[in-house]
Amino acid sequence: MSNIKLVHSGGNSVSLTTPTSNPSSNITFKLPQADGSAGQVLQTDGSGNLSFAESGTVLQVKHKYLTSSSQLAKGGAIGELTTDLRIDFTPKAADSNLIMEFNSSFVSPNSPNLQFCLFYDNTAGAGVSLPPANGSRSRVHWTNRTRPYDPNDNNFVSAKIVTPANNTNARQYTIHWGTEGAASQFFTSTLSGAGAGTVYPMTFIIMEIAA
Repeated sequence: MSNIKLVHSGGNSVSLTTPTSNPSSNITFKLPQADGSAGQVLQTDGSGNLSFAESGTVLQVKHKYLTSSSQLAKGGAIGELTTDLRIDFTPKAADSNLIMEFNSSFVSPNSPNLQFCLFYDNTAGAGVSLPPANGSRSRVHWTNRTRPYDPNDNNFVSAKIVTPANNTNARQYTIHWGTEGAASQFFTSTLSGAGAGTVYPMTFIIMEIAA
């Protein structure tokens, strides 16, 4: 391996070295002309051109958009809604912020029960940036009570949080859901017919932005 050694006036040095594994071809990075100011992130455009990302710049986006003609029912104790919503995520910068958003229609069939939703880190085994504890209350990112009307009570969940990345370690995020008892219906309602029944998607998005 070859190194570029930058020696400090005090005698110690910083070295730039080659990757651990041999690259598949020769790689050239072109440095940007402008100096990076505080809080900027150095990034590449995929063609070897480096640039400084301003604060608030989107560094990456990952998402899950799910549809199905089969109903997904989830109720009772809070737990993972579906493994199909899992997103493997590796932040590009330790000081960046992650914006998480989950949206979906659902049916709570003629039920006055509360529904609960939260963003969950499978790797850490804990909810993501949950509100502070307060007695025995459930710590969640979204909650709603349905007013019972008929078996086709249509509702919508729209949950969003901002959480620090903290590091660049790989992790896996998912959605947890629960109710007081009644089973919420996702993807398609039990009732059918153009005047009542519906089929609907769910979306989970994670966006990383520079600090």
